[in-house]
Amino acid sequence: MSDQTPLIREDVQGFLAMMNSLPAPERLDPAEQRAGYLGLKAMTEADPRPMAVIKDLTCPGPAGAIPVRFYDVRESREPSPVILFFHGGGFVIGDLDTHNSLCTELSAELDLPVLAVNYRKAPEHPFPAAPDDCEAVARWLAASPAELGRTVTGLVTIGGSAGATWRRSRPAR
Repeated sequence: MSDQTPLIREDVQGFLAMMNSLPAPERLDPAEQRAGYLGLKAMTEADPRPMAVIKDLTCPGPAGAIPVRFYDVRESREPSPVILFFHGGGFVIGDLDTHNSLCTELSAELDLPVLAVNYRKAPEHPFPAAPDDCEAVARWLAASPAELGRTVTGLVTIGGSAGATWRRSRPAR
């Protein structure tokens, strides 16, 4: 082997070969993309961290109830900020389950509660459905809803990919 030949572990080679054998995402319908994304996350992410509290809830939204998931590494806590997490996935894929491990990691490492939002996705729900849902959840969370059993002193909004754009993608009112 020459000095210029990259060394790639066999397990990584196998994973890359498997990824290269999959159809291109644009050749799949949204349901197939969503299932594939969930499967990929299950294969590549660490197990969820233990949490004292994980609750699936809903919050009122512009088109009905918005599913949210509340995480806290502590059973109870003094008033504190809450991380408001918006998943990625191009506004088409991604949900509470695809980002479950990440949300447990955020709560454990930052020692803060996390509220993850499962906003409506395209193409079934065209723009601006997703940012409308995100805004509704932010307003609901800021009011310290009783369902959380927490007093919210501030919102720390974060997200990945499409989830990181919700504030910029919302048309001005």
